[in-house]
Amino acid sequence: MVIKSKSRGKSEIAAIRSRSLLDSRRLFYFYHVARLGSVSAADAALDIAQSALTRHLQQLESDLGEQLLQRNGRGVTLTAAGEILFRQAGGILQDMAATVSLIEQHKVQEEAGEITIAFPPATANIFMPDVVRRFIDQFPSVRLTAHEARTDLVYDMLASGQVDLAIVMHETTSQKITMQKLLSDQLFLVMGAQHPFAGRPSVDREALADIQLILPIATHGTGASIQSYCADAGIHLNAQLRLDSLRITKTVLHDNRFCAILPKVSCAAEIEAGELVALPLDPPLKRSMFLGRLRDRPETAAMKALSQKIASVVRVQAGG
Repeated sequence: MVIKSKSRGKSEIAAIRSRSLLDSRRLFYFYHVARLGSVSAADAALDIAQSALTRHLQQLESDLGEQLLQRNGRGVTLTAAGEILFRQAGGILQDMAATVSLIEQHKVQEEAGEITIAFPPATANIFMPDVVRRFIDQFPSVRLTAHEARTDLVYDMLASGQVDLAIVMHETTSQKITMQKLLSDQLFLVMGAQHPFAGRPSVDREALADIQLILPIATHGTGASIQSYCADAGIHLNAQLRLDSLRITKTVLHDNRFCAILPKVSCAAEIEAGELVALPLDPPLKRSMFLGRLRDRPETAAMKALSQKIASVVRVQAGG
C-alpha cells in the first residue's frame, strides 16, 4: 500500500489550483476589453485606471501562459487563445453573477422587513414601475413603501431619515449622505410635431428666451440645471407654466404651443410615434441622476438588492 504524504497532497492541490482557476476580476476586465475592442474604452466604462487595467490583463496572460490580445494603433484584437477565453468568459461571468444574486435573494428573504424609497415624478413614470415589479416578484416577503414627491422634497425625506433610499437629480456635498451615480444624459428641447421649431436640426440656447417653456416646479435637480444653463448666457426664464407631472407636460406639448426641456427617455414612445420632436440644444445641456442613502444607516440586504434593481433598470432603459 502506498501512503501519500500530506505535503505531497497539498502541493498537488496547489498545482491544480494555479493551473485551473482564473482570477474572476481579471477575467471580468479581459471580457470587457475584448468586447469593446479597446483598453481606453474599457477603462472609461469600468472606471479603472488604464495602467491598472493593463496590469490585470498582463497577469491574466501570465497565469494562462498565453497571449490573449494583440495591441495595435486602433485598439486590441483577440488571439486564437483570446477567442477561446472570450467565448467562455460571458457564460462564466453570468453564472457568477447569478450565484451572487441567489445568495443576495436568500439574505433578503431571511431578513424580510421593510424598505422605503422616494423619487421624483419623472423617475416614477420612466423607471420605477419596472423596478417595483422586479423587486416584489423576487422578494415577495419584503414590504416596499415608495413615495413620489417633488425633487426638493425627495432630498429632504432622505436627509431627515424618512426613507432608506432616494433618487435625486443633484449631487450633494453633505457628508452624511452617500451617492451612487445612476446616469448622466443629455436634455433636449421637446415639442409637438407641428411646433414652429419642429423642423430645425437644433436650437441655440439664446432662443430659449423667446420660447413658451414648461419648467419644473422644483428649483433643485433638473430645474436647477436648466436655470444655471440659461443664467450662464444671461437668459432669464419666466415660464407661464410650471408643472411637476410628466404626463400633464406631455399632454400640453401636443397642442404645439409650449416646449419642455426633458431627457429623450422620458418621451421615447411619443417621439417614435411622431407625436413629439426632441431637438438638441446648442451648447448641449446634461443632467445627472443619483441614488442616495444615509451614510450612517446600515445597508441591509434589501437595500442593496433594491439599489441593484434600480441601477440595472436605469442602465437598460437609458441605453447605457
